[in-house]
Amino acid sequence: MKIALATVGTTGDIRPFAILASALVDRGHAVTAVTWPVHRAAMARPGVRVELAGPHADPELIEAAAADAAALGPMGQVAALRDFHLADGAAHYRRLRELLPGHDLVLLHGIHALAHAAVLDDGLPWASAAFDPVLLPTATAPPPGMPSLGPLNRAAWWMLGRALARAGRPLDQLLAQAGSAQRGLPLFRARSAELHIVAASPSIIVVPPDLPPGTAVTGAWTERSAPRPLAADLESFLAAGQPPVVITFGSMRGFPPAELRTAVDLLLAAGRRVVVQGPLDVGLSSPNLTVAEVVDHRALFPRSALVVHHGGAGTTHAVAVAGVPSVVVPHVGDQRYWAERLHRLGVAPDPLPLARISGERLAAVALSTAADREAGAASRVLAEAVNADDGLATSIGLLERAQP
Repeated sequence: MKIALATVGTTGDIRPFAILASALVDRGHAVTAVTWPVHRAAMARPGVRVELAGPHADPELIEAAAADAAALGPMGQVAALRDFHLADGAAHYRRLRELLPGHDLVLLHGIHALAHAAVLDDGLPWASAAFDPVLLPTATAPPPGMPSLGPLNRAAWWMLGRALARAGRPLDQLLAQAGSAQRGLPLFRARSAELHIVAASPSIIVVPPDLPPGTAVTGAWTERSAPRPLAADLESFLAAGQPPVVITFGSMRGFPPAELRTAVDLLLAAGRRVVVQGPLDVGLSSPNLTVAEVVDHRALFPRSALVVHHGGAGTTHAVAVAGVPSVVVPHVGDQRYWAERLHRLGVAPDPLPLARISGERLAAVALSTAADREAGAASRVLAEAVNADDGLATSIGLLERAQP
């Protein structure tokens, strides 16, 4: 089968598609990955043809957009992320119209509104995928952040749909300018009625009993190969003492540097060893502190006592697989959902919202959680369940059966 993968977003959006692309190639399929130029290297796996479409955003621009959105309310976040995703939108849409035809199936990320318009305009066979169930309307669950209203949940989803439709008006204007016939597409919520994959662990999320037709929860798309070795200095640090507290916020750069420095300083003063992962400047020096840039989380997280993270879907699953507790500081989007799910599963405390974060509070919660035996035991139980998933195999089976 000739399959195109159309995706956009942060590293957390791209990496699962890269993993899927490799698995599809291993199954004998011809795979074209269509993504932003900044993600060329991430998608360039053996046997995968990479085509570029979209704005020339660099990592700093992506991180800045996420940080700006994190400072806003829910609808402000939608508008900020919409404007970022629609940058150079007319040219992006036209490029997709050039690249996507000729494939037996197009699998697009549910947040990719321009690819959604392109497949509909060209009448292409398509499926969709998302990495969380946050915007999946069902009668049994309310919209994110709202209490369950029982039989009125559908009304709540209708109201949210109206609000998102207003936020989607610039998409309509862009598509009209680009020559598309599509109007009123659901912003960040593309969902194929034939096959919509929710690539998340059913052991972490709540799977609604009334999933929309064609929707399947498969488990996350995770690497099955051996983890990449850690850098020699990090390996030496880990071997020299007790498992550390790991602090990582992925592509998020909204955490106040002064508060991070305070949190790390307090953790060190309490006798904890600390790994800060990513381009985060803590401005501290200690034999019990090390800073690491690019790291395979599969090699690092299982050797930690606790992971402090932002609650992205990929990081959430990586920590769950590692069998260690979390402290979650959600920044934007679906991260609050993952923070609350980990809390309800007993493997993390209440979320610490970025808007109200302090270094003192983060350090106190991290120290308490790292010493919590019940959280540690619950994390090991969750790891067994999540490791039993095979989201890749399940998803590939669905895609192969979806071929017209």
